[in-house]
Amino acid sequence: MKTLIRSAVALLALPLALAGCGGSGPDASGGQTGADGCVTDYSEGRDYFPDKSTVTESELWKISYHNSYKTITLADTENADGPELKYVLYQCGTPQPEATGDLEGALVVQVPVTNVSVTSFNALAMVDRLGKNKTITGLSGQLLGNAGKDKWYAGVAEAAGKPMSIGEYTDLNKEAVLGLKNQAIFMSGFGKGFDDISNARAAGMPGVSVSNRLERHALASAEWIKMVAAFYNAEAAANTEFDSIKAKYDQVVSTVSGKIGNRKAGYLCIAPERGCEFLHGHGAETLVGRLLAQLGVDNVFAPDNPAPNGQPYDFEKAVGTAADADFFIVYDPMKTTRDTLAADPRTNQFRPFRENAFIAGVDENFEECRAKTYLDVDVLIRDFALGLAPDLFPDAKGTCFARAS
Repeated sequence: MKTLIRSAVALLALPLALAGCGGSGPDASGGQTGADGCVTDYSEGRDYFPDKSTVTESELWKISYHNSYKTITLADTENADGPELKYVLYQCGTPQPEATGDLEGALVVQVPVTNVSVTSFNALAMVDRLGKNKTITGLSGQLLGNAGKDKWYAGVAEAAGKPMSIGEYTDLNKEAVLGLKNQAIFMSGFGKGFDDISNARAAGMPGVSVSNRLERHALASAEWIKMVAAFYNAEAAANTEFDSIKAKYDQVVSTVSGKIGNRKAGYLCIAPERGCEFLHGHGAETLVGRLLAQLGVDNVFAPDNPAPNGQPYDFEKAVGTAADADFFIVYDPMKTTRDTLAADPRTNQFRPFRENAFIAGVDENFEECRAKTYLDVDVLIRDFALGLAPDLFPDAKGTCFARAS
């Protein structure tokens, strides 16, 4: 069931130029480093992290710097009533801090990391954007399988070398992970009802929660690239990338502000093979639901739908909720959407499907878009705005979503 829900809530996103990047080494602060980038002349009190990130949008994590180590604290989205998750990242070549007191229970990681696994779509996009694919030695079977059908995934796998399959989500292959001696596993934090990261940590695996999908706002999701970058001492590159995304996101908001009104829209999936029942709609509490609100449209799936990842609707409930919507955003591929509509004539009762007033995921690079969407939120909001108000973007085409007509 969890796999189905994950598929149902999974998104899409865009092709972008890769931002190059390297980390800022501790030598930038006056220290000496060896060929491996580790400090060779540790001096207590010296700041070994000259480039720092500041969290400005996220509500789920924070970071602090302490000369030779930094701490990341984030909400345990799987156990809302439990303590926060803590990561202590200490500079290679400096003393390892003791995980006592406030740091008790923390995952302690030497940085910059050089050996990681990834099971999160969005985290993979962030590692790629930071130019750190060579550090990847393990991927989930699903991510690795995508390399056989998606050009972007194939490029990531090629750059990584020959990453191993480490299993799937909660069904991680502990023997494979421990054999790889990973310093960190970047995993999706799906929130309440899931136990992926909890199980990994309980089994002694270095699971790191990348819970960007549970942020309340789109830019907060994109800001998680700073969190991943901290493991690579790549804060400068992440700050630049985030600032670029934010500037383009704000430009779209400025373009459409007050110009998309009196529209009833819905964000949904309909393909049974992707885990959607009759349909799965996102309410007001999802990241996309809030994004629709920012665009100034009424979300038809908002009433009685507080689920952070949306909720399923059977046929009768769906008709009562969304049949008279003006516009749909379907996060299934366009061909799959078309096939589903053709196979089920009941979908003709929904005005957006009857009048081709919808956008759906592009077929050509759907998997790439699915990985990048919650990072490249500037493209996400632009695609939505383009679908809702094409006149505001003359001659423009969607990147990850295509129009039905």
